[in-house]
Amino acid sequence: MLEDVVRMGRLLDLYGPLLTEKQQTCMALYFDMDLSLSEVGEELRISRQGAYDMLKRASQLLESYEQRLRLLARFDSIQNTIDEVQDLLDHQGYSDIERAKQLLQELYL
Repeated sequence: MLEDVVRMGRLLDLYGPLLTEKQQTCMALYFDMDLSLSEVGEELRISRQGAYDMLKRASQLLESYEQRLRLLARFDSIQNTIDEVQDLLDHQGYSDIERAKQLLQELYL
């Protein structure tokens, strides 16, 4: 559950500008400010069901953007490579440095 909330927040950071302003506000109220569906509905002057429907639709849109564009997956891959390079450089053996250089070169591809 928490992982889903974190993932949605990350997707919102990446693809949020592709949503309508009202969808962005709805998502921010629910995921960032941790408001309930009723509270989100009150803020947006829509019903609780309307807030739920808007959240569900916006979440589906964010997931569909990620399926097509894979920006979050690419970001995570790059972050993992950077972490591995950092770990190799911390050890500073010759083979570690060569592997770090190789990984950095792959990032440019």
